[in-house]
Amino acid sequence: MFKQLRDLFRRTEPEKEKLKHPFDDFPAWLNAREVDIQNSLSGATASSIEAIDGTLDHLAGVIDRMEKAEGAEKVHPRLRDISKKALPQFTKSMTQILSREPSGDPETFYATATDILKSALKAVKGQGKYLSSVYPDEMKEVRTTLRDLGKEVNAMTGAVARAREDRQHVEELRELHASLIRIRGEYAAASDQIEDYTRVLEEIGGAILEAEEDLAALRLRPDYARGEEIQEELRRLDAMDEEVARQAASTRTTAIHVFRKAGKVAAKAGDATAAAGLDQVLDAYAAPDGADNLTDLIESLMPATLALIQQGDLALKNQEEISLFSDPDTLPAEVREILRRKRDIQERRAALQEDYAALPGVIEKQHLTSRLSELEKEREAKTATRDRAENQRDILAASYAEESEKFSSGIDAFAGEELEVVVPDLEIP
Repeated sequence: MFKQLRDLFRRTEPEKEKLKHPFDDFPAWLNAREVDIQNSLSGATASSIEAIDGTLDHLAGVIDRMEKAEGAEKVHPRLRDISKKALPQFTKSMTQILSREPSGDPETFYATATDILKSALKAVKGQGKYLSSVYPDEMKEVRTTLRDLGKEVNAMTGAVARAREDRQHVEELRELHASLIRIRGEYAAASDQIEDYTRVLEEIGGAILEAEEDLAALRLRPDYARGEEIQEELRRLDAMDEEVARQAASTRTTAIHVFRKAGKVAAKAGDATAAAGLDQVLDAYAAPDGADNLTDLIESLMPATLALIQQGDLALKNQEEISLFSDPDTLPAEVREILRRKRDIQERRAALQEDYAALPGVIEKQHLTSRLSELEKEREAKTATRDRAENQRDILAASYAEESEKFSSGIDAFAGEELEVVVPDLEIP
């Protein structure tokens, strides 16, 4: 019961309200924060700067007095000689070191004062180590003054370090803010690209559909049926041509075999005329489409070839050879018929192809087919480009989320609970 009453009347602390700052105006807040950092640093170091100026002036006075000092009397002559030689070098070095006089903003002042302190300590450890016996009071005052200088420099160190750390935070936040703005711009550009390519792809798709519909409509036209008839007849001619080619190949193989053997027999028998004629037949057969005078050459050499067969000098080995070389007319007639059929097929094919090419539907079909091929290639290329843009947008979205987290964490680390900057979401079309 007591606990409930205590909780009921317990005074609740009001929640500290965060300062909300617009994202786009955040650079101005950072600029103001840099001014605050500089002002805070100036305030924190003002007393040390004043003390360092006074300390350096005092140290300069000590060095000036040392140049005129006589030194202690009761010192070994050898040590006095060393000290007299070291004194001008020491005072010259110290005068040169102190001539730098720190100035400017606190950080510049601090850097110069630090260098002066380091250089002065080095000089004291260098030529100054020979002066303590002859000038004990002056060197003690130099060391005391440098100790005071070090104390004030150390007093500035913390404030300078904090200011530098704060400026580093400011710079990191500024870079993150700029990075977020850049990513938003690139994301918007990628989205615009995707939208543009999507629109173009829709237009290409419409053009492809229209071309396909036009091709389908061609099938309903009378000249399309005529074109199909021509194509069917051309296929029949192709089959006939293949059959003639097989017959020609068979006849050619048999004839060449017999004529080659006949040429060898004639050459062996010393009949140069017959051998030369038979070689001409073989050369004519070797031509790609056969020589124009092939039939005449065969007719002119059939008597000599048949004579060799009848004399028993040339033996026929199979039924094909016997069928073609049983008389002087069968082989020439066979060759003549094959050539005629090939010529008829070629002429008929050429006429049909000419008729087919002249059909209006064929012309339009070729145009539409070519158009479809171009559209398909264009659609493929545009689709690939859009896919790359979508992939790039996904990468940017992931990067934006990562940078947003760094930005928010950076603000919390720098400003604590005092500031809230809401990172805007990416605009997705």
